Amino acid sequence: GMKSLDVEQIKEILRIEIRKQILHAHQVDLGTNKWSELGVEQSLDSIKQKDSNLRKILENDLNFYRQQVDLKLKSILESLDIEVKKESVAYRGLRNNFIELYLLRHQWMRDLVSNSGKTDDEFRRDAEMKLGINLFPDVSWLPQDTPKTSVSPPIEQDQIQTPEVPQLKKQSRQTISECSELFSDRKVLEDITPKEIQVYGQNINDFIEVVGDIPISQVTKSEVSEFVTIQSKLPPNRKKSPQYRELTISELIEKKGIEPQTPQNINKRLTKLSVFGNWCVRQGYISENPFKDMKLTVKKKRTGRIPFSAQEIRRILAPETYLKWTSDFKHRHNPSHNVGIFPTHPSGAKNQMCYYWIFLLGIHSGLRTNEMCQLRLSDLKKQKGIWFMHVEDDEETKVKTINSIRKVPVHPQLMKLGFIDYIGNLKRKKKDRVFWELTKSRDGYTKQVSRHYNERFLPAIK
Repeated sequence: GMKSLDVEQIKEILRIEIRKQILHAHQVDLGTNKWSELGVEQSLDSIKQKDSNLRKILENDLNFYRQQVDLKLKSILESLDIEVKKESVAYRGLRNNFIELYLLRHQWMRDLVSNSGKTDDEFRRDAEMKLGINLFPDVSWLPQDTPKTSVSPPIEQDQIQTPEVPQLKKQSRQTISECSELFSDRKVLEDITPKEIQVYGQNINDFIEVVGDIPISQVTKSEVSEFVTIQSKLPPNRKKSPQYRELTISELIEKKGIEPQTPQNINKRLTKLSVFGNWCVRQGYISENPFKDMKLTVKKKRTGRIPFSAQEIRRILAPETYLKWTSDFKHRHNPSHNVGIFPTHPSGAKNQMCYYWIFLLGIHSGLRTNEMCQLRLSDLKKQKGIWFMHVEDDEETKVKTINSIRKVPVHPQLMKLGFIDYIGNLKRKKKDRVFWELTKSRDGYTKQVSRHYNERFLPAIK
């Protein structure tokens, strides 16, 4: 059965929470412009306002705030297999201690932003004195007014015996970021694309932003649950949005009118983090993957990509429209077009033939955009009188899955339109790739074609 909440478990939960709140205070400090007096003043004003808001809530609606703390404690206790008894003295005391820590962290923020010189060990002492509990026996506290000249050499972080998280079989001193760095190195060796490695790294960094760069062995389902709760209140792509990227997590949570990211998006993040967690298990850093089975339950909605209707295809392929936006496309910023001159490779519009063939190739072959954009002349081969496109996976070309390695016949309609003649002309010009004009970016060769169709062509005919 589930365990009852005892004194040692309360101490361990409080130690972890104190660590998180100290890290949160450091995040606020690091987000302050210390090179500007106004920046420091604004940060201190913001901290003062947050402290005032919390005290007003506690004064006017204590039950509401207790319910918010109850939600957090519920996820923590359940992850440790501890029974939640809200009416017990132990639980109510723990809840009050959490509220005291939320008030205390505002003072820690002020101390850091104002460069008071206080250390994390002194913040831990503040917490012990405020809560009246001996939580850090390995740290010898000195009275607050002890002259600094008499202080013995500071205790190194790795000398402090961190209490073992109950559900882990072994400890690892590797921090999350250290594990992430090695994980990325291994993914490079596994030939994972730079884009995908960056996505893994961003999700891990987002997790660190919430729980801190703690030893990987201290990550439990409690931290993952907190991450999910925080993510459910944040907008999607906040790091890319000019509207949100300068705001801290706390500021975003307090900001009204934000449309949060979907549960599906949060689950995508958890999928990436779970891959990382499984890797950490295989390396022996942790005994269990804390991200496993943490996805939100979501009803599947039929909101996939909607295919073009027959009427839309006819409108797109109408000669006067299709040619205007593909082989005859002229960039409005190219001055040579204003005098009727059509250069071989017009400025900003050198991809006309790519635009012309790729859409036709897609509807007649079913190839993915990047598979078409990366085609080499050597990928087109004639076997027993039939032309095929060989979609392969090697150092120059990439496919999405192992099942994507295949050969696709060239459609008769493409033959009639002159696709094979076009290939022959490129061979005579000693080109290597079918769409040689396209340049490779982080996402492959698709960027210019996708932008042209999605931002120019298709919006213009709707």
